Amino acid sequence: MKEELVYVGVDIAKAYLDAAIGNEKRRFANDTLGHRQLINWIKQMPASVQVICEPSGGYERALVRALVAAQLKISLVPANRVRQFARAAGILAKTDRMDAKVLCAFGEAMQPGTISASQLEQEHLRELESQRRHLTHLLVMEQNRAVRMSDLWVCKLNRRLITQIKKQIEQVDLLIQRQIKASRELSAKQKS
Repeated sequence: MKEELVYVGVDIAKAYLDAAIGNEKRRFANDTLGHRQLINWIKQMPASVQVICEPSGGYERALVRALVAAQLKISLVPANRVRQFARAAGILAKTDRMDAKVLCAFGEAMQPGTISASQLEQEHLRELESQRRHLTHLLVMEQNRAVRMSDLWVCKLNRRLITQIKKQIEQVDLLIQRQIKASRELSAKQKS
């Protein structure tokens, strides 16, 4: 017999999370405590649960990590797909609590795929690599500027900045290596 799966829609804002399942709606803080409270609420449900939410400019990242760490199913669906779904369903109102209900209905109708721990690891690695590229670009810019400087104080400040950027690149390199070593999948990819 197939296990029953219910969908919880979670609308994510900077300060809070609006969650909905059926007619029940709850609001949680978008912080570590609020994430724990949401997870505890979900785990009290008698059926298996899949959380549906949209990306919201990065405000969703900590929640997604917390849900994956708690071994809950989570789907991050593009906002435009949800808007199109709402429009097709005749839902024109736009409030955070309504959005949570729409996300719940979207999950039930569309049954989107879930995010895995390995996808989160890869996303984290991409973020570290992006930071490394940014720092390398800054380093080249500052080294190029150093050639044109004549004021002794400005040159000294520039050398300090270059040293600091190099240290940060070394730190990011260590974090990248740590991330790869901590992941079987990423370690296997590095070896191949």
